[in-house]
Amino acid sequence: MFMSLIPRVRRGYQSQFVEEGDGVGNENRNGSEGGGGDGDGTLAAGGDDGFEASGAELGLPLGVVHPETSHHGQTLIVVSSVELASQAEAAAQRLLGEGWSIEVEQGKRQASGYADVTIATWQTLNNIERLRKFDPARFKLVIVDEAHHAAALSYLRLLQYFNDGVTLPSVISPITTNQHGNKVPIIGFSATFSRPDQLALSAVFQKIVFHREISTMLQEGWLSPAKSTTVKCDLDLSRVELNAQGDFNASSLASRVNTPQVNDLIVRTYLHRAASRRSTLAFCVDLAHVDALTSAFRRAGIDARSVSSLSIPSIRRDTIAAFSNAQFPVLINCEVLTEGADIPEVGRGLRLSPQTGKEDCHIIDIVDAVNRSNGMLVSPTLWGLSHDEASLEQRQERGLAAETVPAGIDGLGDREIHPDAKVTFIDQDDPFRLASKERPPLATLSQNAWVACGRDRYILEALGNGYILVEPSSGQAQWSITYRRKLPPELGKAGKGFYSRVQQVALADDLERAIQTGDQFAIRTLGRELALKLSRYAAWRYRPPSKKALDMMLKMKGVDVDVAALDQADLDSMAKREIRIFGRTMAVDKLTAGQVSSYLCAANHGAAALRRKQDTATTRARAKEKMKAEKARVLNLPLPPSE
Repeated sequence: MFMSLIPRVRRGYQSQFVEEGDGVGNENRNGSEGGGGDGDGTLAAGGDDGFEASGAELGLPLGVVHPETSHHGQTLIVVSSVELASQAEAAAQRLLGEGWSIEVEQGKRQASGYADVTIATWQTLNNIERLRKFDPARFKLVIVDEAHHAAALSYLRLLQYFNDGVTLPSVISPITTNQHGNKVPIIGFSATFSRPDQLALSAVFQKIVFHREISTMLQEGWLSPAKSTTVKCDLDLSRVELNAQGDFNASSLASRVNTPQVNDLIVRTYLHRAASRRSTLAFCVDLAHVDALTSAFRRAGIDARSVSSLSIPSIRRDTIAAFSNAQFPVLINCEVLTEGADIPEVGRGLRLSPQTGKEDCHIIDIVDAVNRSNGMLVSPTLWGLSHDEASLEQRQERGLAAETVPAGIDGLGDREIHPDAKVTFIDQDDPFRLASKERPPLATLSQNAWVACGRDRYILEALGNGYILVEPSSGQAQWSITYRRKLPPELGKAGKGFYSRVQQVALADDLERAIQTGDQFAIRTLGRELALKLSRYAAWRYRPPSKKALDMMLKMKGVDVDVAALDQADLDSMAKREIRIFGRTMAVDKLTAGQVSSYLCAANHGAAALRRKQDTATTRARAKEKMKAEKARVLNLPLPPSE
């Protein structure tokens, strides 16, 4: 048990959290996800709206007792920012009182290593000399705030120091040894117990002991409704580099979005969509972007102010306080008001704020972040990719094709937004897709050209490098993601080549996350440049198909002809021939390379055989119905007149 059932005024779901935390069983590495916007700190350390917590409810185990008693144990709270460290320190002091020693290990603040509760940033603890003062033998609990970060290499090494049950990938070494014997219980709190890069949190956590659906929180009135607007404009981000987490690289993104045209677009979008709102919080790419965007707002006559990591702490606090009190409408920031921002009107966007008249949270997306992440996934999961997947360089050493499609098809190229470019606003009242329980269409799950091959099997062809398969799993998870690499032709029979053994990539709890995991694996396997060509919108897919590919498809359709051997007259005649594909009739000369590629992919992975089987069954059923109808007709014929 790690929670104490001391009566307090709690919301219903908070009581449920305490009860479920008490029944975790033998697992000593557990995660908890609260509804986004309510703040995972509300569960971990108490919060606003009348919720109070004892020391035990702060997350301290039953073994951690008052300093005046015996069997004393220590607790470490790991946070991801200075702001969260300050919030946790204030909450601990408020909830525990003067009888507990509370210290902070962060930057210039040095903890003794012997306090009842130590709050530390992961960045500081990655300094091994500062970490060593914290002897795991003295600790009874490690709490990880914003626990979705725990799959990162920096967190894994830190947490394995306290609990050798944490799985370290081969790319990093332990601080001490792999089997040091310490098993300090680890509890993780996060409002979003999953990662955009789909790295597996199971390396740290054994079980998610509590999860509250956002839909339930909304229905019960604990969260503010949300809606989103995606701003579609002529902004090409295809060449923006990605970081290890699958997010845009800041410096690379800044070169595309910190321009006068884009900043002007942001200001005009604000005036068109958000000018009547009490408070608007804007997120920038880097410090230069903060300055440029703040200036753009001010030139438009809007009182916009900014905070950043370079702001003097006292000025930053005063600016945020003034914004919270609606003294100005727009606050622009960079990497400050992200996780744990506690501003009534907008901080933790789904948090209620009846005192300010807040009706909903409006998310305006300029860089299409929502669609890039395949929607706002809100379900928790421990499944995902491992750090031990081979690097791109390793795969290239094994013979991974670096380029397998014709040159010049690498997307739309570099573009700037033209002053007269058309801008489209796409509004969504249900950006989390909470209203519909039906499975979303495949095209809404990914921008890549996944192909449905029947029996809930989905294939993403890796452009001559093999394919990624998503299919139902017979194990604990509902979906399996596997990869088969295509080996060089010289290793195959008759120069045709063949595939490697199936590589288990990951597992997933739902199709949406499985497809997203496959997309992330493709980027890690192929590299950013080649992975871009997997998109449904890649330029090569809209060009005419090669004669070889067209010949293969026509033969599968029963047209036995060698397209490459036809003369021009025969080619012209063949071009006008119509075939049935993807549920519609099309002329051969209207087919695109993408359509032919998808058809061949589906056919080669069982869809053609399944289609023939279904067509045969349909034909037999129709024949049976026809015979039945004919029999009924004969039986109902009038009898011949009697003589």
